[in-house]
Amino acid sequence: MEKQQLVNQFTKSIIKEEQRKNKVSTSQITSTLTDAGLNTAFVNESCKSTGQVSKSQVIYRKLKGKSLSEIQECFRKNTVQFLKILKIKSRNRFFINSFDTTKEAFYGNASNAEDKMYIHNGCIAKGSDHYYEYLTVSITCNVTAKYILDGVMVPVGWYIEDYVSQVINFVKGQLPIAAFLFDRGFGTWGVIYKLRELKVPYLIFWKKHGDWYKKHFNELEDGGYKIIQRENKYNRDKTNHKVNSDFVLIKQLEYDGKKFYWIFATNLKQKKAASYVKIYKKRWGIETIYRVTDKIRIYTTSTNCVIRYFLFMFTCFVYNIWKFFQTFLGESFTLANHKTNMIIFMAKKGMIYPKHYDKFEMIANELFNS
Repeated sequence: MEKQQLVNQFTKSIIKEEQRKNKVSTSQITSTLTDAGLNTAFVNESCKSTGQVSKSQVIYRKLKGKSLSEIQECFRKNTVQFLKILKIKSRNRFFINSFDTTKEAFYGNASNAEDKMYIHNGCIAKGSDHYYEYLTVSITCNVTAKYILDGVMVPVGWYIEDYVSQVINFVKGQLPIAAFLFDRGFGTWGVIYKLRELKVPYLIFWKKHGDWYKKHFNELEDGGYKIIQRENKYNRDKTNHKVNSDFVLIKQLEYDGKKFYWIFATNLKQKKAASYVKIYKKRWGIETIYRVTDKIRIYTTSTNCVIRYFLFMFTCFVYNIWKFFQTFLGESFTLANHKTNMIIFMAKKGMIYPKHYDKFEMIANELFNS
């Protein structure tokens, strides 16, 4: 697949080409959005700078009639293309995958928003009292590309276990799974119920609620661990479901020069306490992924959930493209390299032609030739 096709395929799978005269092509839309991501800019700013699309509304109109599930399906289809090469290069090894959520601040009057069900209450940034939230799952092994496999825009009052289940159903059909890792935000019996239904390996860093664990820690020496089985009820739709899971309690195990108490809900079987912590540490790779995607975030003032979700997933796709090329070019191909290369590539292919470039070149030539 040529690089130009790779850059354009996600947009093209969602937005159909028009046949009328003076149409705006998917390539023009792709280059405008890619520029916005590489420069962490608003869509309108990139429309003004790239010279490809007149204004953001031209792009947004192309999404009219689309659903969140259609956008997700397009992202999944394109992700599978990355995974084909990944599995060949990794010789079908088993993969550790991590779940987490990321938030995007909403500025403005939430009562006037187009899709209020996706605007959560809470301050995550100065000047903002609301936010959008996205659930993602990513490969977080140390020795392979850390791809974002799937993402979901979550509404207010969501059942976290339903979205986890939906995403896992897709992922487990694509990769051999070593484990799914979760932080304390996913520590619910509902999540465990769904994971056991799906019969997948899991490791959840559990919250220290109540005092059930204290007597067990009192019985342990520092560095020791104990596995106990706990049972609870998962109440849903007026039905009580019995749920059980093993819990691994590890007392004062040293990590980074400090000692910690660890509690994991899991169905993994390890011979050493340190092995559970070592596996869980792989989850922190997703925090690195979010730090990167924050640097290629596309901004908009739209309150339409389809537009917001599309731009978020487009950002994830740009991230995956970087990781795709890093697989071939090595770790020295940094995000900064990627940004520079993408802009040069798009300019060479005629995908962008900045509005002021001709005058800029003329002035620059006069200055450097004088």
